[in-house]
Amino acid sequence: MINQLLLIIEHQQKQIDELKSSVAELEARLNQNSRNSSRPPSSDGLKRKPGIPKEPKEKGGQHGHKGKNLERVDNPDQIIRLVTPQCTCGLALDPQSGVVVQTHQVFDLPQPRLEVTEYQVIQQVCTCGCTHQGQVPPGINAGVQYGSGVRALSVLLNNSCQLSFQKISTLFEDLFGYKLNESTAVSNNKLAYQRLESAENQIKASLVDSPLVHFDETGILVSTKLKWLHTACNTLFTYLFVSAKRGGKAHQEAASILAAFRGWAVHDCYATYFTYTNCRHALCIAHLLRELQAQIEQQKLWAAELKAFLLDLYQRSDKGKGTVPQIASEKQNWLEKCQKAIQLEELLIPKIDLPDPLKKKKRGRKPRGKALSLLDRLVLHSDAVLAFAEFECVPFTNNQAERDIRPVKTKQKVAGCFRTIEGAETYARIQGFISTCRKHQLNVFNELRAACSTQIYVAPFGR
Repeated sequence: MINQLLLIIEHQQKQIDELKSSVAELEARLNQNSRNSSRPPSSDGLKRKPGIPKEPKEKGGQHGHKGKNLERVDNPDQIIRLVTPQCTCGLALDPQSGVVVQTHQVFDLPQPRLEVTEYQVIQQVCTCGCTHQGQVPPGINAGVQYGSGVRALSVLLNNSCQLSFQKISTLFEDLFGYKLNESTAVSNNKLAYQRLESAENQIKASLVDSPLVHFDETGILVSTKLKWLHTACNTLFTYLFVSAKRGGKAHQEAASILAAFRGWAVHDCYATYFTYTNCRHALCIAHLLRELQAQIEQQKLWAAELKAFLLDLYQRSDKGKGTVPQIASEKQNWLEKCQKAIQLEELLIPKIDLPDPLKKKKRGRKPRGKALSLLDRLVLHSDAVLAFAEFECVPFTNNQAERDIRPVKTKQKVAGCFRTIEGAETYARIQGFISTCRKHQLNVFNELRAACSTQIYVAPFGR
């Protein structure tokens, strides 16, 4: 009888421990925000706070920032002379006389209008009897059509400015008096997608040869189904591609460059990336700081110590732009701190592990919990964690990839989702091209116009 009661008590204790663990997990999930999880900053509302400590900045332009103001031009398009028609004595004044004592230049938009160019095909007959006829320029196929400038503006408004096809149509009617059909705007996107194929191949080749590339992915909706938009980028190039998969199968596709890359790959701690041993790996510390912050809120002292350690290295490495002296001893210190934390966490694991006949036995390894899983990763990938403090070329965060992939979130908030996979692929190529143009400080509209006006477009990257 006493043995049965003891067995019941042990089972009840186990259930209590499980319930406590479930309550703690639910409370932690309820308290999640952008500082302690992967939730976006927009979910914080007005309570948003920066994750990495930053020095306060003064208002206005910062020291060393090159401002860009309006500058006077030598040859204005129009000159209006401001003269007085007559003197107070009653005599008329010559409007062409006088000296300019003050000038004001006003930069404004001209009255928007579409310029219509008519190409007349002339047929001529030579005295020998041969008949000759002029040739229509390439790209002019219909009797009435829009030119490359309209096509480029439509593509830019839809992809970079995130305007819907309906709003583009309304804007054209307001500005130019012509309502651009939505189907025409779709066709403009398809044309740009075809013409930018060679530019995308050039971007991919440049990234493969780069010493450092940022990788990331985000979920997108395509016809109400989940797909993944992957990015590979650096400070000069942006490449985007769409896949039905997130992990290894996506990077086995021809669209991915990860298999051919040999430099530094900066990414989050997603396990798929580490299966590629042809490149060197560096982790985004901002992600790790958020996970450590979540453990700090669970009253874990070791998490506060590890976070302070990383932030100290961040400051000593010139905010992630330099290297830390004696990094070998720092790495050893890091491993010791992590191993000590693992020992503390393992002591908290309930020792009672009696079989419960009412529960089905789960297959696989018993989960170690978020805290131990985090510590295991910090030890296993310690070289990738501290790479920013050892190598000057490695950044502190993966912010470059997140900035380059963020526009698709705005795109989806406007459009809801992509209707077809072809539409998502079209957006990925065009947005990658636009982002790359901006990184090279090229005029995006002029480049899109050149791509839409020629059969073979050569991107000016690196020229």
